[in-house]
Amino acid sequence: MSAQSLSAGQPASHPLHRIRFYDHTPSPITALSFAPLPLPAPRDPSSSKGKSKLESQPSGSQAQQKDEFGVLILARENGVVEIWEYVRSDEGNMSGNWVLEKTLPSILTHPTISLVSLVIRDPLNFHRKGYSVPKIEDLRLFTAGSDSGDLIERCLFTGRILQTYSISSPPLWSLSVAPTHDLLCLATASPSLHFLSIPSPTPLTPYPALEHPPSHLLRCDTLPSRARTVSIAWGVPKLVSAAESEGEWEWRNTYLITGNSDSSFRRWELPPPLDPSRSGPNRVTLKSRSKGTIVWGVGVLPDHNFVTSDSLGNVTFWDGASMAQKQNFRAHKADGMCLTVGPGGRSVFTSGPDQRICQFVNVPSTSGPGSQWVLTASKRVHAHDVRSLSIFPPYVPLPASHPLSVPSINPSYAPVIASGGWDMALSLTSAGSPDLLAEKMKNALAKPRGAVRAVFEESFSRKMGYLSGGRGNSHIDFARQARLVLGRKERGVGVWKVLEDEQGWEKMLEMELKLRTNLISSTISPDGKWLALSDLYETKIFHLSSVGTSLRPTRIKNFLETLHESPLLSHLFLPSKGCGASSLLFTPDSQRLVLSLVAAGQIVVLDLPAEDNIRDGVEVVKCFAREDKLVDGRVVKGKANGRTSTSPNGNVDIDMDEEQNGKQSEEDEGADESDDDEEIGGKSGKEENQPWVSCLAASEDGQWLGVADLAGRVSVFNLDTLQLYATLPTLPHSPLSLSFPPSSPLLLMALPTNTLQFYHLEHRRLLPPTPQLYDLHTSLASLHTPLHGITFSPTRPAGSGKSGSSSTKTLIWGSDWLVTVKLDLEGIAKIKGRRGSESPSVSLSLDGHGLGTGSPGLSKAMRKKRAREAREAKEHIEGATPGTTPLVSNDEDIKVIRDRFKGILGVGWLASEIGAPGTTADAECEIGVVERPWSDFAGDLPGAFWSGSFGRS
Repeated sequence: MSAQSLSAGQPASHPLHRIRFYDHTPSPITALSFAPLPLPAPRDPSSSKGKSKLESQPSGSQAQQKDEFGVLILARENGVVEIWEYVRSDEGNMSGNWVLEKTLPSILTHPTISLVSLVIRDPLNFHRKGYSVPKIEDLRLFTAGSDSGDLIERCLFTGRILQTYSISSPPLWSLSVAPTHDLLCLATASPSLHFLSIPSPTPLTPYPALEHPPSHLLRCDTLPSRARTVSIAWGVPKLVSAAESEGEWEWRNTYLITGNSDSSFRRWELPPPLDPSRSGPNRVTLKSRSKGTIVWGVGVLPDHNFVTSDSLGNVTFWDGASMAQKQNFRAHKADGMCLTVGPGGRSVFTSGPDQRICQFVNVPSTSGPGSQWVLTASKRVHAHDVRSLSIFPPYVPLPASHPLSVPSINPSYAPVIASGGWDMALSLTSAGSPDLLAEKMKNALAKPRGAVRAVFEESFSRKMGYLSGGRGNSHIDFARQARLVLGRKERGVGVWKVLEDEQGWEKMLEMELKLRTNLISSTISPDGKWLALSDLYETKIFHLSSVGTSLRPTRIKNFLETLHESPLLSHLFLPSKGCGASSLLFTPDSQRLVLSLVAAGQIVVLDLPAEDNIRDGVEVVKCFAREDKLVDGRVVKGKANGRTSTSPNGNVDIDMDEEQNGKQSEEDEGADESDDDEEIGGKSGKEENQPWVSCLAASEDGQWLGVADLAGRVSVFNLDTLQLYATLPTLPHSPLSLSFPPSSPLLLMALPTNTLQFYHLEHRRLLPPTPQLYDLHTSLASLHTPLHGITFSPTRPAGSGKSGSSSTKTLIWGSDWLVTVKLDLEGIAKIKGRRGSESPSVSLSLDGHGLGTGSPGLSKAMRKKRAREAREAKEHIEGATPGTTPLVSNDEDIKVIRDRFKGILGVGWLASEIGAPGTTADAECEIGVVERPWSDFAGDLPGAFWSGSFGRS
């Protein structure tokens, strides 16, 4: 740890502690998978008017939503699953980024993950939906560990295990799902392949258990006793007439290709259901110069040819009919461990321990008719072994003659390839082919400043943090008054104290706990006397007392009993569902604890006992239910008189008497919201898969509580009256963090688009950006990694009436950058003269509930009014563009630090002893930046094939 100085523009600098004593090492990435795409709706190939089960509905490759991207599932070796989603920038000329939505913890009974498979739950009915790329609710996640004898299915909403299927001959070497999404193929230590049937869901069983395969797949030829199947690729399916119904068609799997450990790959013919003969392989031995090889990767192309990558670094293309070698490339100087086929089967990507990602493109042959494969690029993206590749749009194995064989997903954007491995960082790279079409395609990862070409060889790789923060995923918390830093690890925590000046640090506490899953949240009170942490099923609270140079934790043993017996929580069924909390928060006065329950999605407020009466335990004072309905992605809150209804076409009809009769007073609004809150509190929380509460924030005076979940719902509660105060308009994306600026009636939401949105608590309105915020958004938009958090100086400077005295020092950070800015909060909070003060993209109804300008249930007069307000707000913003007012200068007040910090995990404030607590001079506060750079743990990793710097190979 080192103490330096950091200034935010011209004001006096603050002491800065670069903290590197946090000793937790993240886990390597073992598997990556974008959301798969279903096969198109089956139709009669001989007639364009042929019957189809889904003839009147658009297919998954036809009903496109322009520029739609799929979810990315990342699995780490320690059993953690991360869910990443693409977030588009608000500006039309800029692209977006993938942002970490949620982290599912490791399960005690299955602590590792080596294989991942995503399955579309109902591929036939999926075509009837209005979007083309599956969302979280359309997917099922199957995982397996290298040391486990089970194949498990995990819930993508809660992370809990839905089912466990015992593997007959563990371990599991390879796992693959059929293009029809009704079969799983497993390769184990057994000499035969194993198949599992995936039943279609029903209303009563949305996640049906895996079943034994059809009878024609029960028998399979065996492999030599020492041979193992390490890779599986399903062949191009065939469109056949359905046996049970004349005139209807269906997709049928006909063969698959496997790569083996005995210098061979095999083609397995799958018999039709009416001819249950034995499936027979055709065996081909690779030319290996008398060396044993392993076929690590295999892929099938639309023309039924296939490609393999082996342990000698060779990438070989084979003829599907004659099994003859067509082309061979010595692409890697080590094993070709990973192989993935690009969209449409026109490109292939491989990688391995040499850290290179090689791109192969199918181009017209120069020596005659037909085509040939060319190695077009080889880039070193990582600093260690690459263990997994995945590309979006994913490859859908369709016959080359099929009219939909060329994918139309994201027609204006180039493909994006995700890679990861031993260096623990997710890397995203635009993977366009070097042809004329790439010049017209957009780069989904481009930034306003920098190269925007989408060609793989020239594109910039976006490297994410290996311990990403935001949305409650931060591993670091600060106890400002006690100068303590809390660091969360897999199943334990560490507490360190930062000493004054440059005296260094002391480790005060190290705890390892017995848990059912990894920790998902942790926090320490500002005074350093309380510690709360939670896994997926249970929350634990400890009181910390000082004993010399260490801390002694005392667990509140009756905490669970208090929750189970509280009449305010009886409707949550906590004994059976558990009391795990996705987010935890101590109020600034360290008198209350707020936790958001994973199972129920509700907020519980607890009063902490006095320090001399710890045995009295905590007291439940309130349970805030969050049962606002979501219709088409927007919050619709029902009135007590039942005015909210749903029309037959799915639109929401809302009685707009309030608009016709005029705006209610704040007192009436508060009374209505109080009634609504009481009504909600009396309901039973029976709804499953409640949105995961991701952010909690409390104001400095302890009056306000901000709550945000992954559905984009943001609510503000009054902790003095213990009532719901306001429900904000539904945001397009869930906020990464919430914070209340000090001494200001504002709520700040940091959005994944690297922008800031302010909400005025007194006027209950979203505020348009000021010229200063426009300058700040421009600076943030040029950064390559997403925003992780934001913090304000604990206290504001004493107002002297001078210009700039209302500004508050603000720190914004990502994984590899830090921005300091002095925000003019008084200027942001001023709404006098702003008739249309709402954000142009989101509007606020009169009762404080978000309906949006485009809600189908609004009357014509209301839509005109909202459109007028949005137009006036836009004119106000355009009239205050940067440069037209001398209030703020980007060079003086905004400082972007790009190359000074690496691996930032958290930023916080530490109070000096002469100024804590209750100080009025924020210049006496110090800044702590917790870093975990690559060099800190690179020496503990196994030796890498290349040990030089990037690009040296």
